[in-house]
Amino acid sequence: MAIDLEDEILQDFLVEASEILDQLGEQLVELEQSPDDYELLNAIFRGFHTVKGGAGFLALTALVDLCHNAENVFDVLRQGDRRVDATLMDVVLQVLDIVNEMFGEIRAGEDPTPADQSVLDTLSIYTKPMDEDEQAAISDPAESSVTTASAEEEDLIEAEFEAMLDSAAKKEAPGEASDEINEQEFDELLDALHGSGGSPTPSGISDEQQDSESEESSGGIATSDEITEQEFDTLLDQLHGKDASSGGQQTQQEQGKEIAEMPKTGEISEQEFDDLLDNLHGKGKHSVPEVKVEPLESESAAVVPPEQPSSTVKETSQQSVVESESSAVVEAPTPVAAIKKPKEKKPVKSQGAPVEATVRVDTQRLDDIMNMVGELVLVRNRFETLKNLTQDEEIGKAVANLDVVTSDLQLAVMKTRMQPIKKVFGRFPRVVRDLARNLNKEINLELRGEETDLDKNLVEALADPLVHLVRNAVDHGVETPEIREAAGKPRQGHVILTASQEGDHIELSIEDDGKGMNPEMLRGKVVEKGLMDEEAAARLDDRGCFNLIFMPGFSTKTEISDVSGRGVGMDVVKTSIVKMNGTVDVDSVEGQGSRIIIKVPLTLAIMPTLMVKLSDQPFAFPLSSVVEILDLDLSKTNNVDGQLVVIVRDRTLPLFYIKEWLVQGYMRTGTEDDFRGHVVVVNLGGRHVGFVVDHLIGQEEVVIKPLGAQLHGLPGLAGATVTGDGNIALILDMPGLMKKFAA
Repeated sequence: MAIDLEDEILQDFLVEASEILDQLGEQLVELEQSPDDYELLNAIFRGFHTVKGGAGFLALTALVDLCHNAENVFDVLRQGDRRVDATLMDVVLQVLDIVNEMFGEIRAGEDPTPADQSVLDTLSIYTKPMDEDEQAAISDPAESSVTTASAEEEDLIEAEFEAMLDSAAKKEAPGEASDEINEQEFDELLDALHGSGGSPTPSGISDEQQDSESEESSGGIATSDEITEQEFDTLLDQLHGKDASSGGQQTQQEQGKEIAEMPKTGEISEQEFDDLLDNLHGKGKHSVPEVKVEPLESESAAVVPPEQPSSTVKETSQQSVVESESSAVVEAPTPVAAIKKPKEKKPVKSQGAPVEATVRVDTQRLDDIMNMVGELVLVRNRFETLKNLTQDEEIGKAVANLDVVTSDLQLAVMKTRMQPIKKVFGRFPRVVRDLARNLNKEINLELRGEETDLDKNLVEALADPLVHLVRNAVDHGVETPEIREAAGKPRQGHVILTASQEGDHIELSIEDDGKGMNPEMLRGKVVEKGLMDEEAAARLDDRGCFNLIFMPGFSTKTEISDVSGRGVGMDVVKTSIVKMNGTVDVDSVEGQGSRIIIKVPLTLAIMPTLMVKLSDQPFAFPLSSVVEILDLDLSKTNNVDGQLVVIVRDRTLPLFYIKEWLVQGYMRTGTEDDFRGHVVVVNLGGRHVGFVVDHLIGQEEVVIKPLGAQLHGLPGLAGATVTGDGNIALILDMPGLMKKFAA
């Protein structure tokens, strides 16, 4: 049955569930590192439960069944009947992958395919508590022996106590059989348990003397901060009426009337509080120190009776009762000295319904707004040109104001398209975890700068290159635990993924503490694979050798696996980064590790450029790739292996007359005009190259417009833009030009 993708409820569910699934991927990997984190278990449980609830509302039965089984597993884990281990996490992560596949089918308008029965059967195993064999396999033998000894000791004490109770019952007269024990019997039990004289009752004092002292203390000065047994019973009588054992005749109707007359606010007045203390310690003899106590959890008047351990508190049948006209709220039998007069509560102002702080907007609308802002930028550039031509002060002020407003609007719209790079980083803990288990390595992944924002399109475009780089660090960089220990390193490798904003660029770095790279080995490999001759390889410096890993078909692996060895991954990385007008650089120290640095612009919609002219045609160099501009004597060039070069600061700089590639009919004739011009030095994958241009116009922010259907895909051109004077300028793709004309 097809699914109606126009259903607004379905679309909301897809958005919310996608966020939950992204969080679950991170939380599951974190749970494996912290299996005792109860809050994390609850969060994962709620995640599966929420997805199940939404799927049930939309009648997505297959999704409901799978999430329900996963939810049951985490319910067992929450109850403590099972422990988290690697095998269990493998199964749950597989379930999460299946759930994501189901969502892919739902987005395509199809009913989700039910999960394989074997997966459900495996999940059902983990929904049951651990059996004795599993518990024995993970329990500590020493802990088990202590637990067993403790249980046996408790059983022995309980049996001894039961025997003493039976003995005391036999001593009772037939006519006095009762469920209650008197004071003498209670003392005998205590003596049997603690030894003669160990009873709390002081020796040499009769029961009558104790009762007399109790009565005196109830009406006199308290000798301690503790509430005596009689004082406590008196307090209960004041709250509930006299106990049945004391012969009181208060009926249930009278008790209900008394409860109904209790304060409605859940608080006691100052007078009631003083009366309560007077009844306990004698009028005017109490002292209440300022001691902070926890506030009552309930605002309603409630009486919480104390817990009385069986066979440890003597039940008094006849006690003197002091009548009280007040009712009190008692949380627990606490010392009077710890009681503090409750503060009057201030009325809480009623607040209106919370206002929703966010709103979902279709990304197409954001793209349309960005395009309109781009057009406004072009108009601003046009006004800037007209201002320079007219030299009118009033027009200059108006254009300056327009420039400020346009810049602020451009920045505001760009921020609406920004997303934290955490959306990309969030998938890497799972990638590293699975790959490390597959390669039998121990690796810790550290993420830094997850809050860094960049354009939505860049977030999506960076996902695949970063996956390749992280996999490369885990596979090629970090060694196995045995090799690391032999080299004096910790068993666990360390991979750091960092993001930060540097001016108008985003800088990403992937760093590992692995074996690093050997430049000589890389030179030998590139010659061995026939990708470069021996002489050219010998001229490469260390940084040039490190950049060899981005060559198509180059790999340091001798065996091809499902992870690496084909020499494709790093070539894809460089190609993707260059398409984003970014750069990639490599640094490494053998035996210490490697670091790969990527720089990309904040946005792909509006680009800062260096405008130049070749003959009378304007062209735009992406400013992100421009290193410097030089004025050189072009007559002092040299030719090395057919390549024109010039010496700059004692280093050779390859030189190209870009006019030969882009201006139809132009050819160098060796005349004086060929030695006039400027050299724009561009960074291409860590290699500096010089391009000769006729004129420099200056820096200008331009809006990238796609080329028409006839020019689409033309090598060396990234797009077009409208300049400030209304002309069309082509935006150059420098790596594409080099690959087309200088390869």
